[in-house]
Amino acid sequence: MNLGQVFTNEYVANYMTSLFSIPKKSPILDPCFGEGVFIKSLIDNGFSNITGIEIDYNLFQCANKNFKNLILLNRDFLMSPCKSKYDGIIMNPPYIRHEEINELKTYGITKEKLLNNKLFKDLTPKSNLYMYFIIKAISLLKINGELVVIFPSSWLNAKNGDCFKRIITKNCFIEEHINISGNVFNQKALVDVIILKIKKSKNKKPTLFKNFNFDGKEIYYRNQPPKIIIQFNKNFTEIASIKRGLTTGYNEMFINPPIKNKANLVPIVSSPKQIKGYSIKDSKYDYLFELQEFDLETKKYINAYENKIISMQKPKTLFDKIISNDKKWFFIKPTKYDGIVFSYFIRNDIKFILNESSMVIRDNFYVITPKINKYILFALLNNYYTYYQLECVGKKYGNGLLKIQSYDIKNLTFPMIESNSDMKKLEELAKSLIKTNNEDIIYEITDIISKYTNVSSTTICEGYFSIKKYRLEEKI
Repeated sequence: MNLGQVFTNEYVANYMTSLFSIPKKSPILDPCFGEGVFIKSLIDNGFSNITGIEIDYNLFQCANKNFKNLILLNRDFLMSPCKSKYDGIIMNPPYIRHEEINELKTYGITKEKLLNNKLFKDLTPKSNLYMYFIIKAISLLKINGELVVIFPSSWLNAKNGDCFKRIITKNCFIEEHINISGNVFNQKALVDVIILKIKKSKNKKPTLFKNFNFDGKEIYYRNQPPKIIIQFNKNFTEIASIKRGLTTGYNEMFINPPIKNKANLVPIVSSPKQIKGYSIKDSKYDYLFELQEFDLETKKYINAYENKIISMQKPKTLFDKIISNDKKWFFIKPTKYDGIVFSYFIRNDIKFILNESSMVIRDNFYVITPKINKYILFALLNNYYTYYQLECVGKKYGNGLLKIQSYDIKNLTFPMIESNSDMKKLEELAKSLIKTNNEDIIYEITDIISKYTNVSSTTICEGYFSIKKYRLEEKI
């Protein structure tokens, strides 16, 4: 069962412990102590009045042997009563999305129970589990108590983010907001994280913002290159729309199935590694199981997976269809994927690719559908003004990895191209880039766009390569 366990690196734990400004004898709680990294750090830093809670029995048993003089409890933090109050709470709450909360029902945790708890009445149904942990932790703080927590920063741009912040700051203020890049966890976890120091006090102060990198042993400041302001007057949504590629819900079953009937196999591009250049046309591909002919082999294949899904009770979406007697639970119907394809995880270069062959695209990509001439749109996307905008707003995941959300794409701006000759030239350059993969053409496109802004092509290129270098140098 997924308990959302992602364990904090000991150096990061030591840094978080150092943020406390409370006396060493103060009562401190770690409500999800896992492998005990925070407990060890607290002890090493002179704290002794420590209480720990852990739902995982095996981890609890291990910690109980290592920290015999502490109060350690094997229970669920969220639903269990807790009468004590604490001067300090430190934690790395579980990384479980709201859709997966009901999978914890064997522990007595369901979304319905959480939402019926008065403590969580202000949270929305789409709140992820770490939000519940943070609200419960705040409720257990004494006045002037401090909470230090590391968790995903995705809520900052989510629809429920403002609501969550209002709940946090109702009786508290965020004393420090620390953005941290690098491998802050002992596992490779693709999450963009922040550390918050929250203080329970009505005497609120301005938040101190910090930006750090973590190189595996040391946390240090890094200064980003100065930001370039680009003033374009056309929004992305005026010239294109965007959607995710195909989600199967169960890749093991639907991607590259071991069946012989090719009528039931549809080519699908699954990975950026399968694409060379700026066109899908000559890409490598996988196969998608899309039922067209119901032969004996296919029937056996579907029945085998039906039994497996019932046995595991997941994936939940397919399991629910099966138990509701949906006879077509295994049907996938790809929609149209014409347009421009974009991989939202960037490891080196940003690249928009034309899907002129209407290939099915997996959900590792966004699919952008033009509302204008597709070659003009292609040129407006593949230039350093657009690349720079995305480098600025993308979320850094350490090791040089950048993630672009769909709303980042929607927030892109473009110039209004007024010259017919410039429009024609952009179209010609786009076609040439698709055909030749000559990236010098991107400079030519950038030069044309520079006519419509006060930021020169030289300035934007220097800015782009500078901020890109900054990202890639975060590799550990």
